[in-house]
Amino acid sequence: MLLCGCAEPEPLADPGTTADQSVDPAEDIAPARYLTHIVFAGIDGTAFFGSFMQDAQPDRLEREYRVWLGDDAGWTALLAVNDTLPIPRAAWRILPAGAMTVRVGDARQVVGLAFRTPGGRFALHAGEEVAVWTGPTGQRESVGVAAIETGDRQAGGVLYFRRAARALRYPSQAGDIRAFVLTDSVGNGLLIEQSEADGTAVARTWLHGAAAAWDAVALAPDTTAAGLRSPRWTFDIPGAGLRGTIRAVSTPTGTPVPTVRIECELTADGEVFPFVGVVAPLPLP
Repeated sequence: MLLCGCAEPEPLADPGTTADQSVDPAEDIAPARYLTHIVFAGIDGTAFFGSFMQDAQPDRLEREYRVWLGDDAGWTALLAVNDTLPIPRAAWRILPAGAMTVRVGDARQVVGLAFRTPGGRFALHAGEEVAVWTGPTGQRESVGVAAIETGDRQAGGVLYFRRAARALRYPSQAGDIRAFVLTDSVGNGLLIEQSEADGTAVARTWLHGAAAAWDAVALAPDTTAAGLRSPRWTFDIPGAGLRGTIRAVSTPTGTPVPTVRIECELTADGEVFPFVGVVAPLPLP
């Protein structure tokens, strides 16, 4: 996992293969697709979106990586890679590619990504893990604090990590979501996951040092915003006493990134707090 303290998941094995066996992946691991999404919302309005897809075949690893950095100037592509590698033992791990290097912790988990760009060096550093749960394909998902480094400045924020997996002999499962990742100027966080299939939503909050999960979240397009160029949404988290309005920040026309930077006015106990972040569609493999 990207956040400190998370263990990597086991590979998808054929029936009869146990997790603790030392096996040759080329012989015993079923062809599988691993899709990892990394979404970061910085307190300064900076956004990061990474999509890392890896197809593990018996004799090779086919991968497609796409990474973007967003700020007030729009979106900048940090990485675009399509290539084939010899099959590694841990086919789910994000590997170095092109201008991207990967920093790994003591437990073999990824704790940082760094990029060389024409404008200089950029890095994403994972920090404290806030919450971990199991996603629809049995892989672990997490939300936590992180920091983004551009040039000589660094800003904190909230990071959402989602990994999904599928044995290629099986059809894809339902479970595509739209993820809203938000933070305020002091590092409080809000994650809302909305099902693309039925519109149901759940939320996770990181407020004043306490983490909590909420279901029965009401999230819908703001019908009063019809005709406006920027999409808007309203949400209500009754269990947390939170409600708010989210507004998309315009991005350049024709940008290939599927992610949109957003601003939010969150209301709690009659007070309004400004949040910034990103909304991204996250498909399953």
